[in-house]
Amino acid sequence: MPFLQMIVSLIVLGLLYKKMIGRDNEPKISKGQTIVPVVLGVVALPLSFMFVLLNGVAVDVVGIKTEEMSPYVRSVFSAFFAAGLPEEMAKLVFMLLAILIFHKHIKNVYAYILIGAAVGFGFTLFEEFMYGSGVLLVDALRIILLPSHMLFGIIMGKHLGLAKYSKVAKEGSAIKEYLLAVLIPVIIHTLYDACTGCNKLIKSENEDLVDIGVAVGLIAFVVMLIWQIIMLKKVKTDYTLTAEKKVCNCSERVKM
Repeated sequence: MPFLQMIVSLIVLGLLYKKMIGRDNEPKISKGQTIVPVVLGVVALPLSFMFVLLNGVAVDVVGIKTEEMSPYVRSVFSAFFAAGLPEEMAKLVFMLLAILIFHKHIKNVYAYILIGAAVGFGFTLFEEFMYGSGVLLVDALRIILLPSHMLFGIIMGKHLGLAKYSKVAKEGSAIKEYLLAVLIPVIIHTLYDACTGCNKLIKSENEDLVDIGVAVGLIAFVVMLIWQIIMLKKVKTDYTLTAEKKVCNCSERVKM
């Protein structure tokens, strides 16, 4: 079942990625620039596991006792340190590596978006293989929200590109864009996981809290689904327009 989950992810996200590449107004990117960021995204998942372990060590060293927290706070705390922060930071590391590898070929913000999408694509492939549960309902829900990591990567790539554009063209704030590149994916990812996979209310002995936890999880799922639909539409509109915004106001290539 995990292998089937990965194959479905490959087909669905592969088609989406292919459409995104086809929208690029610049000469089409090379096969290497198409495939390498996806492979780096796959490698990002094991790195995120290492970050989770480091977070656990840091929490122990500081002496934070999660058992003393309320279920609400513990849910957010767990989601932040076990999912939102380590996974997005791991993707950021390999996204920056991909940008470094292909910096001579990056001419606009849309190229950053494509790299972000590719890394998120690769990350999802490995994650679906690792976490495919074999439970039909659970896996079906995961498939519905397949584009989430890819969209987080798109957001991150977009703001990294805008940061570079602001830095070179002296327009806007590069620092603001760098912060948004990290904060938006981490916050959305953390909040969603706090309501679903890391939701401590569902495991409570209090039936009322369990009911609240289930309701919160369902609401989060619906909100995430709506958010994905909106973001996928932006991939066709707002994000396509960024292809026309050069990272620098001249014909020279960008150097990271």
